[in-house]
Amino acid sequence: MKKINFSIIVCIVSLFFIQSFAQNKEKDTVKGDIEHRFYINNLSLNNKYPSFGTTYFGDDKIVFSAQNEKKARLDLYMGTIDKDGELINVQMIDGVSSKSFESNVAFTKDKKSVYFTRSIYGKKNTIKTGRDRKATIAVFKADIKPNGKWTNITPMPFNSKEYDVGHPTLSSDNTKLFFTSNMPGGFGNADIYFVDILGENNYSKPENMGKGVNSKFKEVFPHIKDNVLYYSSNRPDGGLGGLDIYAVKILGQGKVSRRIHLAPPVNSIADDMSYIYNAKIQRGYFSSNRKGGKGSDDIYSFTETRPLTFDCLQTVSGEVVNSMTQEPLPFCEVTIFDVFGKEVEKMKTEKDGKFHFENLLCSENYKIVVFKKHLGTKELNIITKTRHNSDNFYRVQLSDDFIVMKRGKRMLNIFSIYFDYDSSKITGRAAGQLNKIVATMRKYPNMVIELGAHTDSRGGDAYNLKLSKERAHATVAYIVNQGEISSDRITGDGYGETRLLNHCDNAHRYKCTKAEHQVNRRSEFVIVKL
Repeated sequence: MKKINFSIIVCIVSLFFIQSFAQNKEKDTVKGDIEHRFYINNLSLNNKYPSFGTTYFGDDKIVFSAQNEKKARLDLYMGTIDKDGELINVQMIDGVSSKSFESNVAFTKDKKSVYFTRSIYGKKNTIKTGRDRKATIAVFKADIKPNGKWTNITPMPFNSKEYDVGHPTLSSDNTKLFFTSNMPGGFGNADIYFVDILGENNYSKPENMGKGVNSKFKEVFPHIKDNVLYYSSNRPDGGLGGLDIYAVKILGQGKVSRRIHLAPPVNSIADDMSYIYNAKIQRGYFSSNRKGGKGSDDIYSFTETRPLTFDCLQTVSGEVVNSMTQEPLPFCEVTIFDVFGKEVEKMKTEKDGKFHFENLLCSENYKIVVFKKHLGTKELNIITKTRHNSDNFYRVQLSDDFIVMKRGKRMLNIFSIYFDYDSSKITGRAAGQLNKIVATMRKYPNMVIELGAHTDSRGGDAYNLKLSKERAHATVAYIVNQGEISSDRITGDGYGETRLLNHCDNAHRYKCTKAEHQVNRRSEFVIVKL
């Protein structure tokens, strides 16, 4: 929310309403709809003052909060929806305006009662907790008379001077009231809670919606429609910046579906919140302080061409194995991304190399990325099946970059072992390469290696054969002497110039280049057993 004269008070009413990360970014609002799902419109009623927090009153009216132009405060207004989604005949709601600030309301199905957010900002609400702390907002309930006036305004019993409670929304059957609070015991700075409505001003103890919804960041502005919870969060994983709008389906027994991040242009790099939706006409409203608006917070209408899908959910599971040994690989990092490249979930494989992701959407594109140190990364692009509760199983093979196929043999991928001229002594440079072989053989305790040391054709045949054998034996001795590698796991021999890889034999050695001779000067660590 951009700074205005009473920005502190507006932030109080909006409940932990953060100044968006996006305000400091030199970027424009994301244009266009990646999925061609949403088309948005900035309402004509918006002006330089903030307007936000829409709620349906029936199918043809909208209630929202806006700054009273004559007074530096927020009041509640009601407007009629015209054929284009604009709000006309806007009037202030009678009986609720006060010296406080009101926003974010929820009406009962019979339209006889309403829950709303009101500021309780003031010194009288200061309590001592080692430092002064103020509860800034609370939820109130009012009766609605036939003439539309709100009366009998009473605070909710779960309000507190020690923490904030706000942004009420009702389940479709009016048996549960959802709201946002920073009460102790939550996951983050602000969480979404609910209470059961047990009777007149009688409510159950607030329950946290759990980690399927809440995070260590802020979850605010909830709205329930047909068991789908829409809310805003500033969690950084998968968001575009600031507050982004998400949706989950409430499955019952404390479970929710995987959260869906709404596509641009509903979400942007600024703060996007207060999303409401009427499925009958595929139209809704949300609020945003994105660049290009008319005021600090504007109300936008939208039409949706394709509804969100929650009913068809699937699992994606699999196992990760070593491509050489076919043994399972535990503790691999497995990440699944959606079609936009946003991280959906991350986990580690179990001891048996297995991974498992739940509540993924049907007929959707995902990318699975598997990573393990020393074994590299493998990516799989997948499309989930079309039937509900289907399992998509994938076997992922990771190959050790240190194990390669050369000339039809499995070998260790090692640089040449260099020795000083006319010497078989292990140099520091050679030791660095040999230590990698030691580490690999420790990692694969069943690995058996056969070392072959080779020279080029320059020099006498007998000399080359003798020197290569000495170097092979010195190499084997060095590896065994490092410990944990028994002598029966590595053997070595020198072959001199008897196994050349090109034409550079004695007859052609003076015609070959240094590079051609270099091909023949090599140490090969052939894997006999793995």
